[in-house]
Amino acid sequence: MFDAGAVIIQSVSHTRDYPKVNLLGPAIAGFLLLSAPVAAQSGPPPQATSDPAQAAIYGRCLVEARNQPQAAYDEALRWFEAGGGLPARHCAAVALISLKAFAEGASRLERLATEVEDSRQDLRIGLLTQAAQAWLLAGRAERAERLQSLVVTALPEDPEIRIDRAITRLGLKQYWEAIEDLDAALDFGVPDPEIYLYRAVAYRSLDVLDLASDDLDRALALDGDHPEVWLERGVLARKAGDREGARTAWLTVLRLVPNGRAADVARAQLEALDVAQ
Repeated sequence: MFDAGAVIIQSVSHTRDYPKVNLLGPAIAGFLLLSAPVAAQSGPPPQATSDPAQAAIYGRCLVEARNQPQAAYDEALRWFEAGGGLPARHCAAVALISLKAFAEGASRLERLATEVEDSRQDLRIGLLTQAAQAWLLAGRAERAERLQSLVVTALPEDPEIRIDRAITRLGLKQYWEAIEDLDAALDFGVPDPEIYLYRAVAYRSLDVLDLASDDLDRALALDGDHPEVWLERGVLARKAGDREGARTAWLTVLRLVPNGRAADVARAQLEALDVAQ
């Protein structure tokens, strides 16, 4: 059965850093470089380094991991054998994800996170977050949610992490748990139309249609031209028996974005509405 709500969530989440697997940011990349050993894995323990040559290799490897992942993977293996340590292993994991070996890349990132010193919480959180993203791409949402929960435990008041876990929980049909995360994201962050949209999808899925409608009103008050919000308004209207309201909402989507994922879903919904007449 076609699930418009799932499509809406996926469409909006693709505009966020989540669930895409991106390269670690400069700060975390720096932590990885500081953890790089000066010899191969069998050599002495990791030592701090700020070697600009190492930084250049790491940056080049990560860029290549996105554009030419097989070459990046091969380079990362050679670099590791020459003493590249954690940065080399991280680059290899990112390259595997780009090669669509999602589960293997996720497993490697998760393993790297367990090897980080307790004092390097920021690094561990970055690796766990990336591993969760990769597990989602591998179709292992339960494992992704477990890792996201570890991150939430470490940073309970971070709204972005709460949103990330809420999206995963929506996919797992854990609607009340997703609502709890979205409530927290609103408490700890700033009002965001997408937070209200996600919460509306959760309330609709629970048949709490009045609260879903309230959240869509809040989302449109913040961004009246948000196509996914209008898409969900149509889905909600049809569920409530308001065929004309649904038609108006989906036509609004086509006016705002004639092409793209939201437009495709709106056209499919309009066709289904006409067939059902």
